[in-house]
Amino acid sequence: MSRAPSSRSASLKILLISHEASRTGAPRVAALVARCLAAQGHRVRIVSRTRGPLIEDFTAEAPTRVEFLTRVRRRFRALRIPHWIPWVVDSAVAFGTILTSWPDVVYVNSTAAAIYLRPARILRRRVILHSHESGEVACRFLTEADAWSSLQSATLVACSPSVQREIAEITDLPIDSVELIPSVPDDARVLKLADRPSDIDVSDGQVIVGCCGSVEHRKGADLFVAAANEVRRLLPETDIRFLWVGEVNNAQLPANAGSVEFIGPQSNPYPIVKAFDIAALPSRDDPFPLVVLEAMILGRPVVAFDVGAVANQIGSTGILVEPGDVAGFAQAISGLIRDPSRRRILGSEARQRAFEQYSTSAFAIRTEELIQRR
Repeated sequence: MSRAPSSRSASLKILLISHEASRTGAPRVAALVARCLAAQGHRVRIVSRTRGPLIEDFTAEAPTRVEFLTRVRRRFRALRIPHWIPWVVDSAVAFGTILTSWPDVVYVNSTAAAIYLRPARILRRRVILHSHESGEVACRFLTEADAWSSLQSATLVACSPSVQREIAEITDLPIDSVELIPSVPDDARVLKLADRPSDIDVSDGQVIVGCCGSVEHRKGADLFVAAANEVRRLLPETDIRFLWVGEVNNAQLPANAGSVEFIGPQSNPYPIVKAFDIAALPSRDDPFPLVVLEAMILGRPVVAFDVGAVANQIGSTGILVEPGDVAGFAQAISGLIRDPSRRRILGSEARQRAFEQYSTSAFAIRTEELIQRR
């Protein structure tokens, strides 16, 4: 996957901060960053700001622990108290975390963990801020952490061209001062796990259209349900199954959701994704979704709204629709359902593109170059 450590490369002590341990995109990239840097001979330690199902994956890559007093602080934030009080407590925890590790580099893997920027600057530790969020979301996190003044001493990294552009805009920095390291899935792991038995049964002749992600407004579950209803109207004689894989918040479930099966989070979603005939991304906002690249690795054609840098990911190997155009989204899905040959061609081209442009090995090289840069 990655190169052996160069004799001229310095081995560094790296504290990697993940804002959470969910099975979502940014934490999974954090696990991959840890693996790549450990493979280069660096001494990596991971701290997750919350508990979650990815802790085991983190621990497999590097020594891992959860921030101090996580549950107590969560309850503390729920109280109706001035904003500055939990801010002071979180800042103190960040100071303590850095002091006890005393790393050469503090690698903050999301603007959601921007509370670490000020302590790292005051303690004169080199800090890298890797943003996986759109400009609007990153702006909110930086403001909540009161971290704007600390950006000048940080190396800024973006997960996609759209995030690079938006981070440059909100910070008034030249775009080339924001490093670009496109997020990638762990391709070997995806392929290995996809070969395991699937938890779903597929009937002969059934077409499966699937999504992966948490059920929330940003991910567009309501748009997917609306599109599914329209596809069923357009193709009433076709056996179509619409699946949604991911965390379900019942309060966020859209009305008339019966046309879609919400099957909840899966410890191994890849056999299910491999069973998709079409992978759909109905997100309203998604800077660089790993689920798109994972579907491409598994040879699935993608239908997506043209948000974030999804266009950079799929190129001509999928179908892009104007954001929010449910009718167009349904038409794109229906067209692929009617044309199995085109589905196979697009899926094959998607797989090739994913391995050529978004490989794990290329990510490892870019990450090592970033760490070694002064």
